[in-house]
Amino acid sequence: MFESRSDLENAKNQYKELYNKYANLFDLAPNAYVVLDQTGTICEANLTAALLLNEPKSKLVGQPMTGFILHDDRETFHLLKQDCLNSGDPHIAELTMVQTSGRRFPAQIQLQSLPCSNQAGNEFRAAILDLSETARISANLHLLHQCLEIAVRATDTRQLIEAYVQQIKDYAQCSAVGIRLRDETGHIPYQAYDGFSRQFYESESPLSLHDDQCLCIAVVKGRFDPAKPYFTAFGSFYINGTSRFLATVPPEELGRTRNVCNAQGYESVALIPIPIDKTISGLIHVADYSENMFPVEVVEVIEQAAMRLGLALQRLHMQSRLSETVANLHELSSHLLKAKEEEQRRMAMELHDQTGQDLNVLKLRLRQLRDRLRKDQPTLKQSCAEMLAFTDQIIDTVRRMTRGLNPPSLETLGLRAAVQQMVREFGDYAGFGIQTDIEPLERVTGRETHISLYRIIQEALTNVNKHAQASRAVIIATEDPNANTIRVVVEDDGKGFDSKKIHTEEDRENGMGLAAMQLRSRMIGAQLAIWSQPGQGTRITVNLPAQKCTGAS
Repeated sequence: MFESRSDLENAKNQYKELYNKYANLFDLAPNAYVVLDQTGTICEANLTAALLLNEPKSKLVGQPMTGFILHDDRETFHLLKQDCLNSGDPHIAELTMVQTSGRRFPAQIQLQSLPCSNQAGNEFRAAILDLSETARISANLHLLHQCLEIAVRATDTRQLIEAYVQQIKDYAQCSAVGIRLRDETGHIPYQAYDGFSRQFYESESPLSLHDDQCLCIAVVKGRFDPAKPYFTAFGSFYINGTSRFLATVPPEELGRTRNVCNAQGYESVALIPIPIDKTISGLIHVADYSENMFPVEVVEVIEQAAMRLGLALQRLHMQSRLSETVANLHELSSHLLKAKEEEQRRMAMELHDQTGQDLNVLKLRLRQLRDRLRKDQPTLKQSCAEMLAFTDQIIDTVRRMTRGLNPPSLETLGLRAAVQQMVREFGDYAGFGIQTDIEPLERVTGRETHISLYRIIQEALTNVNKHAQASRAVIIATEDPNANTIRVVVEDDGKGFDSKKIHTEEDRENGMGLAAMQLRSRMIGAQLAIWSQPGQGTRITVNLPAQKCTGAS
């Protein structure tokens, strides 16, 4: 009997030791565990669960589990319990939990229903996993990815900045976000904002780097001390309790600092610089009425977004300057072409009026000289006849040059007749004829349009003669009522070329001619397309808007 009692006592002590051992393991487990009765009331909880729910263990017991679950997700929890009861297997759900302090966090709950050990019915054992870190990493990556997408797609500064404001506000879950950029006068106005009141915007937007003193000015000027707890190494300022912060600063140290954010009720404030090419060109201003909204981890992610914003702003600025330069070059090129056209017209007039007359006088005097020679001077007469024939050749050449420099038929007969005359002359020295069907050119109006189209066709035929080694060429003009254009096509069956690879001297000369055709097309609002492949010939297409023609609506 004694031995039986002693054995029973020893077994009881061993059981207590074993229970305490596993109770400690349960308490110190890295994951949160709770035991719920059939109604969902907490019966047991480990220390990790107490820390996660921000409540002492003693106060957790007896509270309904739904008290720590966001109201919108409680139905999900009830369905999870029901699934566990029906199947007996563990089930998992993700929902939002709420600490007693009011902080929300995403969580994963694994629930299993088991028979109660000391009474009838079932109990639930739950493992709770805090997904805050996973959600934070996902949110960080999402923000940076979206910022990159915005930076790539943005075509102007306002579109870029407004999109950034929305992305950062969604990420930080804050009351207000604004982006300031410094201008040439030294002001840093808001370029875009969301959440700030109109009164706040009007009082804060006109900040001057020369006249004002506040933390926004300090951040943009790069005046920060990384040793102080409210500055980052990047140069950002952040504070999660402006009232508490200002209460610790002596009045004499506040100086002329405006403290408008605190006066407007913002407790959490962060000012993140926007770097552009080693200078600070603005800042991202985030604010919220609650405390502790911007931990340093959040500020550091917005800093990465600010760097991407700086690069995007720099790209847009460079694109804008490049577009201006290209526009100026196009304008200059247009002026040069017009000046060239005027100079060619002047030279043609001089050739016609002066050189042409001089050659005719020379021809007349040679004829007079020939007629005065005696019959016994046949050799001299033959020389005079040869010189007269050569003079006729020079006169023909000068006339052809005059027509090439300034075709008189353009003004007297119109574009179609001038092109036909050019085609006939081309056939004379090229050795093959050109098929033409250009009746719609009769409806093209405007001297500049006539000249540009004539020069484009002239350059195309020059390229055929110089480079193509063609045996056939066609010029066709057609009306396209669907596209509301007149289309002019010059095509040959020559050797062609690769327009993407202009390396040789001959190709570069050809490429300059093609560039001139492109420029002339832009001058008259036409679109020029060049197609060519080695061994497959070349096709040049000009689409002229119908408003450049008579009868256009």
